Parts: sequence; C-alpha cells; structure tokens
Amino acid sequence: MLINYLKHKNKFLKVLTNIVIILLIITTIPYYNTKIYRFSNPEPFSGEQFYNPYSDIGEKWVKANFHAHSQAFGGLTKGKNTPSELIERYKSLGYDIICISNYNKLADKTTEQQLFFSTYEHGYNFNWSHQLVINAGSPSFFDFPFFQSKSHKQYIINKLKKDNTIIALAHPSFKHSYRPNDLKYLVNYDCMEAISPVARSVAEWDYALSNGHAVWIIGNDDAHDISDGNNGVCWTMINTDSICEKDILKSLKKGACCATKGWLGQEMNRITSLEVADNTYELVLEKNADSILLKSDRGKTVATATDSKQISYKIKPSDTYIRAEIFDSEPWNGYTKIYLNPVFRIDNAIFTQHRDGTEIQVIKTIIFVFVLFIIHLISIFFLIILDFKTPAKILSRIVKREKK
Repeated sequence: MLINYLKHKNKFLKVLTNIVIILLIITTIPYYNTKIYRFSNPEPFSGEQFYNPYSDIGEKWVKANFHAHSQAFGGLTKGKNTPSELIERYKSLGYDIICISNYNKLADKTTEQQLFFSTYEHGYNFNWSHQLVINAGSPSFFDFPFFQSKSHKQYIINKLKKDNTIIALAHPSFKHSYRPNDLKYLVNYDCMEAISPVARSVAEWDYALSNGHAVWIIGNDDAHDISDGNNGVCWTMINTDSICEKDILKSLKKGACCATKGWLGQEMNRITSLEVADNTYELVLEKNADSILLKSDRGKTVATATDSKQISYKIKPSDTYIRAEIFDSEPWNGYTKIYLNPVFRIDNAIFTQHRDGTEIQVIKTIIFVFVLFIIHLISIFFLIILDFKTPAKILSRIVKREKK
C-alpha cells in the first residue's frame, strides 16, 4: 500500500510540476517585449522665470471623478453597481465629469452623462502598478504580470501614451507600486493620483516634482460600491474656458486643476487668483481658510497663514517649486483640504513637462531577452524529463479509467 501511495503521490507531483512550469512559460512570454532604458539623470526645476498653471484662470470650474468601478467581468473586479447607478450617485453629488474606469475596459456613454471621457484603469500585475488612461481610444490589454523594473513601467507608459490621452499614475503609494527610484526617472505621463481613499501619495508627488517632473495632481474616489461611504471623498476641480471636452482636456494638460479631499463633494473654497511677480508668490482665495500652507522641495513647509484668504511668499533661490495646501473645516464637515498644483522654475518661458529623456539600451535588452529564452528552454527541458503530459491527455486517461 505504501508503494502504491508513493506512486500516486509521485504522479500528482509530476502533473502539478508540469502545470506550474507551463503557466510560468505562458505568463512570462510578455517579457519578450522588454525594453531596457537608459534614463538620463533628472534635474530639479531651474531658471529665473516661473510656470504658473493658474495664470489665466476664469470663473468656470468643473468637478470630476476619473476613477470608479462598475459591475464587470462577473464581479471579479469587485464593482458592485451598474454604470447607471454610479452615474446617478455622482450626479446627486454635483459632479460634472463622471468616469467609469473599469480594468482594461471602456464604458459606453449614457444619456445621463453631459460630459464624457472614455477612461479605464490599466494593469493586472502583482506589483499593482496601475495607470489611469483618460480620453482613451481603445484599451490596451498588454502588461507585465510579475515583476516590473522601472524600464518595464516606462515601456507600459509609453505604450499607453497617445497624443490625445492623459496618463495618470494610479495610487502610487499603494503596495509601493511606484517607488522613489521609479518616480525619480519615469517620464511621459501627465498626472498623479495623489489623493484617494485607497492611498495618499502626496509624498510620492513631491518626490517627482523635486526631480523636475511637472506632473499634475488629481484626486479620485477609486469607488467600487456606492454604499461604502467612499463617494465624494476625493475629487478633481478643473478650471476651463468652456464646458466642452476639448477645453477641459486642454486645462487638465496644462495643470489648471486641483485635487480635494473632503466630504460628499462639498466645495469649501476656491482660488480667486494666483500670481508670481518679482519672485513673489501671491495666492488669493474666495474666503478665509482655516490655514494655508506653502510647500517647496520634498514637501517642506516654507510659509503658513491662518484664518486668511491670502498668502504671500518671497520665493528663495533654493525653492525650485511652490505649491499650496488649503485647509477648511465646519461643524458639519470634519475637514476639507485642497491641493494646488505647483508654480515651478523654467528657462526662457518654455514649459517642458519632463526634461529628462530615455533611450533604449540595445545590448542590455538583448541580454535580458536571451536570458529569458534560456530559462524557457530549461523549463521545456524539465517538462521532457518529467514525462510531460498535456492536460488533454491527462483528462483522457482519467476518463478511460472511469469507463473501465
């Protein structure tokens, strides 16, 4: 009996090993697309002039949520509600832009949506390195499912980026999906989802800014259920010349937006003006805020004002950028915090979102692909040694035994 048990156990382990090796080969095939990049050393913002994303703001603002999940894929992605239910919920909270951003799937426009941006969340990998693709033409299903170096992340960003799309890094601090060494070098994306119930990633945003990457902050709920209290918690306000998709995208690309952490989408304050003249930062709000904090490189606080609607700060030569955080509270609302995009130094009045570039390292890329090929050859060799049987043959053998 012991011998028979060992024989059956040996067969089970053999089949299990075969399956594991086959899955390993199949799921690592995407890595043949790997490109190893040489990243140029990033440099902080510099120059005697300043780029101000709010230099010509008007009175029109729209409220947006770019990240929410509806029912999809049989409930696998934990979306609890239909698209119509999600849209109705956000309409009741006063939202103008309501995006359904299911994983690698575009939602259709409904009659309830006045403004529409086809949006989806890209990514299915163990690293949780996800991207929001706003104004997408069609979804991309390609990803690197296991480990991702910064070269793999850069390849995905490049693949997703089109002329009319906006790419935002989703919840960067969640499970450390984007580490400081990634954010120091990654280029070719537009925004960062730094405010979300899933993860607060303001430190990661500051790290990218401190390395000279002019990426804009957005806030989203990353909602999966309209009954869990995570609706109207984080949102993006966009200043626009007109209520049309083209102008809204233009404003979002130039940074004329801000992110808010609050309650039920309730606005507590707005910007009246933000100017930079003679190296002085001047911010004026519609009404007094509990406090206004000005932050510079690495999130360092450089100035504060309390119970005031304005703040002024003489920018120091060591400050490469200045951004504001506006804090308000009411008895009916624990607190609301508005995060403004930075004013940052530029040369010759030229705005460049990422001054650092990349190039493919051909030799390292070839070596990576060659090593992967050798691993696959060794894996196939093990299958042969283990007397490989396809799942179909195994099932056929079981059926024959049952008939006997």
